[in-house]
Amino acid sequence: MNGGEPKPGRKRELTYRVGWKSGKLEIGENGKVTVGESGLFYLESAATFRLLGRLAWKEVPFAPLGALKAVLCVLPVFVFMATWAIVYLLMQTG
Repeated sequence: MNGGEPKPGRKRELTYRVGWKSGKLEIGENGKVTVGESGLFYLESAATFRLLGRLAWKEVPFAPLGALKAVLCVLPVFVFMATWAIVYLLMQTG
């Protein structure tokens, strides 16, 4: 229909939204994508999540399973008591 002539290259800009983040992608004449500043932030945070995922889901080599279960049961109680103590001390000073 066009006689086999390719369309002339032109620069396009695409905007996207992922959750509450948004960014812009620019597609140049050569078809390569360049990322705007907010898009780079999104890519860096995705890399951070991948790194944390690799570190967080490793097996704990030094503690038996029973000790880990005990720590997981006692930790919420300890955090609650520490928070209660801090609030109590702040109320006494005011």
